[in-house]
Amino acid sequence: MSLKTPPSLFVGRSHELSVLTEGFRVASGGAVVSVLVEGEAGIGKTTLVERFLAELPDVRVLRASGDESEATVRFAVADQLLRAAGLDDAAALAATQHVDVGMTLLEQLGPAATGRETIVVVDDAHLADADSLRALLFCVRRLSASAVLAIVAVRGRAEAALPEGWLKLAESPAGRRLRPRPLSTAQMRELALELTVPLTGDAAARLTEHTRGNPLHARAVIEELPEASDRLHGERLLPAPRSYAEIVAGKLRRCDADALRLLFAAAVLGERARLSAAAALSGLASPLGALDRLVELGLMRTTDPGGPWLEFHHPLTRAAGYAAIPLAERSRLHTAAAALVGSDAASLHHRVAAAVLPDPALQRELEAVTRRETARGDWSAAVQHLLAAGRLAARPSDRERLVLEAIEAMLYSGAGGAARRLADGLDVAPGPQRDGVFAYLAIFAGDLATADRLLARAWERRGEASDVRVAATIAQRRAFLESARLRGEEAIAWARRAIELMPGDTATALLATPSLALGLSYVGRPAQALAALDAALGTSSASAQGRGFILLALKAKLLTGAGSLREAGEAFATSAEASLADGLLVVAAMSLSGLTRTQYLTGAWDDATVSGERAVALAIESEDRWVVADARAAASLVPLARGDWEAAEALLAEIERDVASFERHIAVQALAGAQLAAARERPAAVLAALAPLDRLEGAVGADDPTFYPWQHLKADALVDAGRLEDAAAWIAACEATATRRSDPLLRARLLHARGRLAVAAHDDPGAAGAAFASARELLAQLDLPYELARVELAHGRLLRREGRRRAAAALLSAARERLVALSAGPAIAHCDQELQACGLAPAARSERDAGRLTPQETAVAKLVISGLTNREVAARLMLSTKTIEFHLSNVYLKLGLRSRSELRALARANEIEL
Repeated sequence: MSLKTPPSLFVGRSHELSVLTEGFRVASGGAVVSVLVEGEAGIGKTTLVERFLAELPDVRVLRASGDESEATVRFAVADQLLRAAGLDDAAALAATQHVDVGMTLLEQLGPAATGRETIVVVDDAHLADADSLRALLFCVRRLSASAVLAIVAVRGRAEAALPEGWLKLAESPAGRRLRPRPLSTAQMRELALELTVPLTGDAAARLTEHTRGNPLHARAVIEELPEASDRLHGERLLPAPRSYAEIVAGKLRRCDADALRLLFAAAVLGERARLSAAAALSGLASPLGALDRLVELGLMRTTDPGGPWLEFHHPLTRAAGYAAIPLAERSRLHTAAAALVGSDAASLHHRVAAAVLPDPALQRELEAVTRRETARGDWSAAVQHLLAAGRLAARPSDRERLVLEAIEAMLYSGAGGAARRLADGLDVAPGPQRDGVFAYLAIFAGDLATADRLLARAWERRGEASDVRVAATIAQRRAFLESARLRGEEAIAWARRAIELMPGDTATALLATPSLALGLSYVGRPAQALAALDAALGTSSASAQGRGFILLALKAKLLTGAGSLREAGEAFATSAEASLADGLLVVAAMSLSGLTRTQYLTGAWDDATVSGERAVALAIESEDRWVVADARAAASLVPLARGDWEAAEALLAEIERDVASFERHIAVQALAGAQLAAARERPAAVLAALAPLDRLEGAVGADDPTFYPWQHLKADALVDAGRLEDAAAWIAACEATATRRSDPLLRARLLHARGRLAVAAHDDPGAAGAAFASARELLAQLDLPYELARVELAHGRLLRREGRRRAAAALLSAARERLVALSAGPAIAHCDQELQACGLAPAARSERDAGRLTPQETAVAKLVISGLTNREVAARLMLSTKTIEFHLSNVYLKLGLRSRSELRALARANEIEL
């Protein structure tokens, strides 16, 4: 397909051109810049972009354009971009998830082999399929170390057409947002002069006011004026200008019958169509004469990219021409087009467009198509087909049901903004389904009060629904809300109601069980939570419907709390890879966050760095704010322990800036802030970060150490702040929780804190030593090297102060060995201080220090050592191959190496811990 060829006339736009030029300059320096160009039809978006491109030096330009007929065709725009990049391979788009297609784009849209800058242009993005937009967004987010400028042009406001991630990107330091301004009166006179029609100042002002400065509309009006300039000299006023549609209508009246037939056929096929297809649909054996007339009137033009194509002069021209087709003729043409086009999706599009009256049979067919689309996660197409089915429904109840289902599908697809806009203009009779859907909207928007009120009303009116599934859905949604608010008993009660309403229905049970398990864990019954998850995982539907992955991830979390870390890690890894393969980004990100924490605890810090990098990347793609925060908090653990403050603070700053509404989000923010303050040894800041948890009324889940392990951070902070009585009371209370929950990690951490408390109180060194010894024994059984080394350091410090230097040195040396293996810089420094106080000089480490590597460099090095190629590493970390090469070159430079073989040899010789 070809993009529209803009008019050659160009006036004004100096500011807009300067923004694009500056964006290109920044991109040329090796950065990635994205620009959204938005505005009404005819304002000059395409003309602006084309003029900008025409003034550039030799660059690689990859183009694509949205098309109405392909709006529901998955990856249609991505296919155009890949073909423009030279990848003419349908297999590249065989993937069903935007992440996979995004990775293919990532490899193709980076710098060309010649080193030229690359400009990616997507025109008419409001007509692009949603999956392509998400895939391109995924790609642009990861095009680091690349000279790429991405320009996305959209009609109207970008908020109404694009995924929210594009808006965030455009408003970031690497983004720009342009709204071409209407032409001024002076620019209008300049435009008229370019058309050899001089205007007086008053005439130009009148034309500017009427057209609101729209260049396309103004040009159409000017071209309708008498050509003789002597008719316009002096102060004579312009004739009253007409609307653009009226101008097009006037041109249509000058068409003969054959020209109209060809234009109507082309309008039905879209803004651009093959001449052969338009001729066949029009029934014209020889369409060239009709085509000449349409071109002469300025209604259409031809392009020839591999075969003659017809294009309307502008989308508004096509819209006016389409509106001029008599209704019966429009229906007949769409029916004929359905038999003419090649794909099932395009045929269905025309059949739906041909249907003027309610058509229950076509409605049912669309619903069947929708079920298949939702089963494979094609939510954007499902939305379009649900809305079409609603339009064709004969019964008002069906129409309302289908549009509500479309809103839910929008939410599942991540198009929360579009869902809210559709709901805002929706006129649906009050009822339980409506309230349930609007409550879901409120949950996504973080409006807890509205969600609570609507769900309460929906439950009260559940008897009005003919299908008991509506009541079960309301109960399940209430359970989800309560679990997100960390309210354990309430989550349990509502989850059980949902299951009881649909006895034997595995789908309902699978949806409600996560909330049930969370509630049980929150109230201190983790064994029952595990049993509920195992029961649900044992059903055949768990894996068949892809819902078992969230259950497995929750089970892994509970296993972590129970001390079964190896089993937990295996479950997290299985859940992460399986859910990623099925495109369940939220579950994949949650699983990788859990795996990151497990690997951190067990001392596999470089593996944790890889998992953390992947978790953050997938969480960002999911656009779930809580999932993003949780992933960032997990990914910060290793940098914090290694003293890589810049990397850690970059991860945690985004969490701090976010405005949290749900209690679970507040809890993650508090935990992340406390982690950072604890690592920087700032006890007052730890306590300040945790203070919001005390204000979470009724949120018992915030005290669940399995999901929010902050109790030991507060205990240590109270000791370090000198609040010893408060520390003693807090430790005792948390010890009761650890015993009740059979949580060995919490017990060990509290023993560590109790030992430190005894040291700080100067009252019982023997009790302190006993607490440290018990903690060491427990942590050795759990095989948690960093936690064990921290206790050994504290115990060694105590022994040294008691004058038992030999015993102290033994513990401190053991601790240092563990810490050096982890490259835990801050703790190593403390250990060295204690060893020096014992009269020992810590042995200089002969191995190279991998702690100098950034988290991404560590992740890349780890995967290269494991035997993966650069392309395989890129796929694993969801980065471009060029980015992997960039990081790998930094690894070589920092470690004094020249090749991957030397890096692998260094690892085999145990000279680098990766």
